[in-house]
Amino acid sequence: MLRDLAEFAADEPIFIDANIFLFHAFDDENYGEIATSFLTRVESGEINAVTSALVIDEVLFKILVQEAAAHLKKPTIWGIRKALKEKPFLEKVYKPVLKYRAYLESLALLGLEIIEVTSEHVLLAAEIGSKEGLLITDAAHVALMKERGIRHLATADSDLFQIKGLIVWRP
Repeated sequence: MLRDLAEFAADEPIFIDANIFLFHAFDDENYGEIATSFLTRVESGEINAVTSALVIDEVLFKILVQEAAAHLKKPTIWGIRKALKEKPFLEKVYKPVLKYRAYLESLALLGLEIIEVTSEHVLLAAEIGSKEGLLITDAAHVALMKERGIRHLATADSDLFQIKGLIVWRP
């Protein structure tokens, strides 16, 4: 079931996928405003939101890679790893990462629940992914949601739009 994120008003928790945070962080021209509005509602306590440590990892990693790509001619993962050994580059690319980390920490203080992902979730993800045609990370989100009884998902990831039992809210 697919719905408009701007209209989310359930009392139940909603799991926030990485792309919602990334639309906000990068001020995406298509979805940045909607993501920001949604996260503002999380900040105010209007929305009971949940995410996972795996999502946080993905968000911070993508912010780091985006910033590194702006400063490297060939932004491969190996090139980024090598460049991170240079202090000026390290400080430059980690500045937006640390800034967004502070934002995520403030969201957590305001009520965003960040759930740990266990080995059981990841092992179950392999089974879910093989049945649903999902990447392991996405399948781990589904495993976590099923374990917690969370039905609502905020995402723009079309791979998750048809998962049975989920109500998907997209920007």
